[in-house]
This record gives sequence, structure tokens and C-alpha cells, in this order.
Amino acid sequence: METRKLIPVLLLFFVTAINAQTLMVGPQVGFSKSSDADKASIMPAVAARLSFLNLEAELSIGYKSEEFGDGIVKTKSYPILFTGMFKIFPVFRAEAGIGWYNTKIEYTLHDETNQKIGYHVGAGAEIPLGNVVLTGDIRYVFLDVALNNDLKSDYYTMNVGLLFKL
Repeated sequence: METRKLIPVLLLFFVTAINAQTLMVGPQVGFSKSSDADKASIMPAVAARLSFLNLEAELSIGYKSEEFGDGIVKTKSYPILFTGMFKIFPVFRAEAGIGWYNTKIEYTLHDETNQKIGYHVGAGAEIPLGNVVLTGDIRYVFLDVALNNDLKSDYYTMNVGLLFKL
């Protein structure tokens, strides 16, 4: 095919792709449990998601508080996550991403704060309801926060949320 004939086809593709973009924002709530935490915790968050054909990119910030070793060690974390999503079917998707975790660790005699990079993988689903999208996913987070040699900070989270199309 000649280049001149290919240009209108490419322009049509790009115009269609640009119009297929959707920006959504909204609240999320997660149920989270670190490997060695005393109990599960609720993790509120807010997210912004950009959809482009079968690909989506999400940026979210949340809050997570947990206790370890019968309350001897307490953590408060503000994870900022960037997640890439690939729609497998119209409703289901695979997810993977990276996060920055600002974590305050409270021990019995002292406190410390650290910043770590973590990674996550998961799967999710979404149900469009007009201008609102109901979302849900489960993710496993690989995070190496040095609580002490015996306690692990990797965790899983199950999230639900509402995203409003802008």
C-alpha cells in the first residue's frame, strides 16, 4: 500500500482511539491483610483511571494502618500506586503495577519512617452503569518493609470502588 493511501487510514485510527479515551475518578475501599499482621484492616483510597481501548492506567492513594506482634509494632502507610490494566474480556482485567509506600513504624520505644517501592499483581472486574463504573479487584503486594527479622509486610487487598466518568 502506498504511503499516501495509508495516511487516511492511520488518521481515522488515531481519531477513533483519541475519542475512545475515558477519564474516571472516584473512591475505593479495600480489605487488606499483611502476611504477619494481627488482623485485617480497612484501606480507604481515591483513584483516577484513564481508559484507552483495552488498556487502562490507574493512579491511586490510600491509607493503611496495621498492628504486628500483638500490638507491639504498629504501622501507618500511605501507598501511592500506579497500576496498568489489560482487559481480557469486556468485564475482566489483569493488573500489575508499582507503588511508593511512605510508612511510619511505631515500636514500643521509638518510631521510624521509611519509603519503599513495592510491586503488585492482580485481577479485577468492572461493571459499567451509565456514567458510573463499579469496580472490584484483588491484588497481592510485594513489599519489603523492615519491621524486624520475623515479621513480613507483603499483603493482599480486595478492593471495591465507584468511578465516575468525566
